[in-house]
Amino acid sequence: MRNALPFAVYLVFLGLWTWKLLEPSPVPEVVGGVIPTDLKFIVSKIAHLGAYTFLTLLLAWLPISRRQFWVGVALLTVHGAATEVLQYAMAMGRTGKVTDVMIDWAGIALGLIALRVSGVGCRVSETTDHNKPITW
Repeated sequence: MRNALPFAVYLVFLGLWTWKLLEPSPVPEVVGGVIPTDLKFIVSKIAHLGAYTFLTLLLAWLPISRRQFWVGVALLTVHGAATEVLQYAMAMGRTGKVTDVMIDWAGIALGLIALRVSGVGCRVSETTDHNKPITW
């Protein structure tokens, strides 16, 4: 049961981000009206970068092996591209952009760099010792 909480937290954040990426109008009008038009572009790109950085950091929090962590990173990279393709394909007034995919991937890279610099890694080793952290 203790191991279920990190996965639930991760899936909630991933689900919320996916929903907002695929929603026709992701920012409520009340909030969008307050943000100056010139800043909306910058704020949306920072959101892409920050969300994927955060998801990468959360991935390292999960009680998984190093191999599973890297599979998760690979899935995040696919997620970044897939959501942009879906935005394009769904014809919902949003356009999928290659630059957004690159920003998403930069967020993942930023998360990996932060993990490397901080020395924080996945909690579970390749062996069955679930308390030994993985060293980078």
